[in-house]
Amino acid sequence: MTNQELSINKVMWLALGLALASFPHWQRLPIWIPILHVSLLLARIYIPLRLPLFWSNKKSTINIARLIIMIGGVFIIYGNYGTLAGRDVGVALLVMLAAFKVFESKSKRDFYISTYLGYFLIITNFFYSQTIPTAAYMMIVIIIMTAGLINFNDTEQQLTLFQRFKLSSTLLIQSIPILLVLFILFPRINGPLWGLPKDAYTGTTGIDDQMSPGSISKLVQSREVAFRVTFKDEIPKQSSLYWRGPVLWQTDGRKWTTGKSGSGRDPAPIEFAGEALLYDVTIEPTNKRWLFGLEMVSIPPANTYLTHDYQLKTRKALQARKAFTLTSHSSYTLGTENDTDLERGLTLPEANHPKTRELASKLREEFREPALILNAALEWLKQENFVYTLQPPLMVEDMVDEFLFDKQQGFCEHYASAFTILMRAAGIPARVVTGYQGGEINPVGNYLIVRQYDAHAWTEVWLENKGWIRVDPTAIASPTRINEGMENIIPQAIIDIPLGLENNTTAVRLWQRLRNTVDMVNYQWAQWVLGYGPERQKLFMKKFGFDSIDWKQLTFILFVFLGIIISAIAIYVFKKTPKTTAPAKRYYDIFCNKLAKAGIPRRSYEGPVAFAERASKSRQDIKSEIKNITDLYIGIRYYSNNNKLLQLKAAITSFTPKKMTAS
Repeated sequence: MTNQELSINKVMWLALGLALASFPHWQRLPIWIPILHVSLLLARIYIPLRLPLFWSNKKSTINIARLIIMIGGVFIIYGNYGTLAGRDVGVALLVMLAAFKVFESKSKRDFYISTYLGYFLIITNFFYSQTIPTAAYMMIVIIIMTAGLINFNDTEQQLTLFQRFKLSSTLLIQSIPILLVLFILFPRINGPLWGLPKDAYTGTTGIDDQMSPGSISKLVQSREVAFRVTFKDEIPKQSSLYWRGPVLWQTDGRKWTTGKSGSGRDPAPIEFAGEALLYDVTIEPTNKRWLFGLEMVSIPPANTYLTHDYQLKTRKALQARKAFTLTSHSSYTLGTENDTDLERGLTLPEANHPKTRELASKLREEFREPALILNAALEWLKQENFVYTLQPPLMVEDMVDEFLFDKQQGFCEHYASAFTILMRAAGIPARVVTGYQGGEINPVGNYLIVRQYDAHAWTEVWLENKGWIRVDPTAIASPTRINEGMENIIPQAIIDIPLGLENNTTAVRLWQRLRNTVDMVNYQWAQWVLGYGPERQKLFMKKFGFDSIDWKQLTFILFVFLGIIISAIAIYVFKKTPKTTAPAKRYYDIFCNKLAKAGIPRRSYEGPVAFAERASKSRQDIKSEIKNITDLYIGIRYYSNNNKLLQLKAAITSFTPKKMTAS
């Protein structure tokens, strides 16, 4: 194909496809990359109209400028990201260099390479989002880019715009059976392929294994889903939904951490009572190792374990959405295996919290018994004017004393931290537990949604003969937070109700139902598409009698099914091919034989168009006849123009090329 045949029309299709494929990346790239990307695409469309000699083989000023801009762009990207390896920088380079490839395209080969880069650019969008809207949008982009390929190969421009999109959509639909077989049978690995670069999890949020002022209240600004839960029976009431996460032992007066001395020990002794609660948790990727189960998890699932203080952890970081089946008991007695934990639970930073220590001393002198001291401390909180707020005042000196005796306004981390220190100062071992509390029931799917704004912290204290018991001081200041859930007290803007509708009961109800329906669809998508990992694949194969199957067997079955599907499609296409194309093929073979006798044999790998181009170059005297016969044959064979069969027969019958003699 000559340079002139790479027309502006074909380049416009290519530029449109690449622009749409890269569009979702624009918001996460430095602003100059999208600007450069679009500028290069537009320049490729515009420049040939003004500078017909631009694509000459001579090195022009523009070619040198292009090389300088490209190399400069790579260096600037390196300066922005500090590396040339990783997900984010890789996407940035691909977006920029794909546009450069289109900009320099001048041949058939360049067009195909640019198109394949566009298809790969589509895949990179799933590195950031695997939602249904993203998948739907990328399907549309695939249809557009495939329509561009069809337009590129429709040399006579016989197809209308509608026919190109119809054929492109048909090809995509025909690929669905193969797609499903690959999805179900392709051997699965643990974790996504894009989980390898370090920057693949820079956007993850959630509970951490440390707590400082504001660390949890920041999460309340996020509606992101932390995990979803489906219960085998009824969903428990809100006040009992404590999702246990990291347990914090060590503090410097402001910041709490897990500490190190308890690592590697067996779970503390525990006694369960009452009926077990069975439920499935589907947790979003966090790149951390802790899960969140209802207090208290009694049976850890496969590839997980319980720490000595009953944190539920995975063997590997959660780098993909995972589903776990958990068993918990709401009635339990959690003990300790030795006195080490009790000593750790009494440690306080020296010379800190004098007012808190003084209050603890008074409580200890007056009530003496730990249980009575605990009740008296809770009663003191009730009598004071404590306020639960998402925007507590700044506490710059002694955070605990300022919170308990001066400001008396705070979020759950303030209450849990201050109360734990008060208990320790009173001689009662205590620790902070972080996790989530409550959740939003989705009535459409009958499951629980736990969001980041449900993040919470509470206290556990040690009482003789009772073990570690949960005490939530936040419930004193804000019973609504615990009994009705976080959604009932956070600002409407965070709940995401459209402006102007928050006071309209009917509109709010319809909006919530729509939101619940969308989330239910997303949940099913997450369960059966995004969550289809090695475990689910094994469970699926067990339904068909494959109790134990490895990747080699899966690969064999995969190729068997692919062979069956491809054969079925081939048979279907063969049967659907109009019978009139068979005579057309016979007539065309006669045409090829005549050219062979004239000294131009058709090569085994040549299609009708390529053969016609080569034959026309060799025999300019019969160029018009070759083109006419080839166009008639292609129209009948590939576009079902069966009414031209007689024309083809007549043209080939009258076609009598003379054999060229050597001069």
